Amino acid sequence: MLGFKSLYILQSEDLWGDEVKDESMKTNVRSLLQIPTWDLDEITQLLQTDQTIQEFDRDSICILPLSLSISPWLMRRITDDLTWDRKTMDIYPSDKTYESIQVVRNGNVEKHQELTRIENFVNTHSLWNGLCHKYLRNCVSALMGEEMVLYKEKLNLKPPYGSGFAPHLDSPSLRVPFGSTGPRTFITVMVAIDDMSIENGCLRVVKGRWSEENHCEVIEGQEDGNPDAEGRAGAIPSHISELQLYEDIPLKGGSIAMFNGWTPHRSTSNNTNFSRRAVFLTYNPLREGNFHDLYYVRMKQKRNNWISRCSDVISSVRHF
Repeated sequence: MLGFKSLYILQSEDLWGDEVKDESMKTNVRSLLQIPTWDLDEITQLLQTDQTIQEFDRDSICILPLSLSISPWLMRRITDDLTWDRKTMDIYPSDKTYESIQVVRNGNVEKHQELTRIENFVNTHSLWNGLCHKYLRNCVSALMGEEMVLYKEKLNLKPPYGSGFAPHLDSPSLRVPFGSTGPRTFITVMVAIDDMSIENGCLRVVKGRWSEENHCEVIEGQEDGNPDAEGRAGAIPSHISELQLYEDIPLKGGSIAMFNGWTPHRSTSNNTNFSRRAVFLTYNPLREGNFHDLYYVRMKQKRNNWISRCSDVISSVRHF
């Protein structure tokens, strides 16, 4: 079916084959696969008129007007390029994480590995690149009133019965790779790929005027710990999170939400038979530097150092 053709194939006239012969249908399909063309001034005016900026200042999170949404067809297609379509998975290298999923079927427990997270893919995919470095960059720059740049990207793929994520703040962990020499201000742009609902584990946040000067208590990361686990800073202690009022943020596919790096957020498990996918893009002010490529270099170093330390510990135990 047409929806499973790769974008780079759809863009080639001689490869439409017999599936789509009607020119008007081709035009409609192309329109569904277009990145929005709003410029910075247009977005700024709309956010001001819609009072989105005031909402963000008050709640530390906002949902952009539907007119700024991205076609869910486009979001699903470029996500499939990275995850489903074997023809293109090898073309676009990225960092992948897998999760062990446990499902009970007919009284039997079944376990299998599922791809749950992809990072570092924007620079190798032209449409992801244009979406994140241009259109969404314009959106977050309009919201913040200054030029922003992409710091990191993460594609979350919550499979059926996949787990959620624990309550945390983003800023403490985002500062870890560079310490005082890196960015200090972070805004996350979340784009729903599939519809996000309470049932499939949508984003949940605690609204408020959150900032570095006004944020909840967090757990400091272990200096020599796994940078993807106990080595990350920003986890909210359970005695704090239990008292916080988390609100569900359901979204239709293609909708855009933004929240700052001090906003408490979490999600629950996906209790449906379908995947719940969303992309999380972190931006920082250009005045604080452009660290995107170096971020992944630094994180790879931290992960390799942790693996090396674990290997040394195992080796020393064996020789004891």
